[in-house]
Amino acid sequence: MTFPVRWVPSNRRPAGVFRVLVVCTGNICRSPLGEQLVRARVPAAFGRSTIAALEVTSAGTHALVAAPMDPYSAIEAARLGARDAEAHRAQQLRRRDVAAADLVLTMERSHRGEVQRLAPRDAERVFKLGEFSAVIDRLACDPTLHQIPPLGADGFAAFMRRVVNAADHGRDLARLSGTLDVEDPYRRSADVYRRSADAIDRHVARIATSLVALAGPRAAGSGA
Repeated sequence: MTFPVRWVPSNRRPAGVFRVLVVCTGNICRSPLGEQLVRARVPAAFGRSTIAALEVTSAGTHALVAAPMDPYSAIEAARLGARDAEAHRAQQLRRRDVAAADLVLTMERSHRGEVQRLAPRDAERVFKLGEFSAVIDRLACDPTLHQIPPLGADGFAAFMRRVVNAADHGRDLARLSGTLDVEDPYRRSADVYRRSADAIDRHVARIATSLVALAGPRAAGSGA
């Protein structure tokens, strides 16, 4: 099955759609894998193949523009169950991409810094992938840390914006989890590609599980 790979950036964020932007350096290894896994893992956690209100794309701070996904990363994507690696083409990160996103997930601290410098007004929506994973895991495990209204009649996008707001206020919850950077495998050994891919998958899987826990009893079979 082939999923839509890109949403069209604009300077506005539609109320009924939640947009995720995943960022690395070249947009051929880590961020396209993260994009594909978010697109697959989050709906699956909610018991669905897709969530109409969820759109995911990726970009690079120094992208190899129009390049396909790195072949070794594509192998890892296939191993982890992502099915749309062949459709990927690298794109350069732009300010309007950040403005159009409800959540920006970066692979390293340096990427987060570059995104924040590019769009300083949107800093509250920018997290390292591992940081976001750690924070919402803590929020899901201990609801007393922040009361997040669950998934309700206002829909998935509204619920996700509440989660991002809570994560922004709870960034300190990730401090005990180490640097949380995802290793760059580019032009390194197959073992590094495997290690980097597994780290991305662990973070995305934890995000998906935490979102279902935070969504409450409406989560199963929902996602709209």
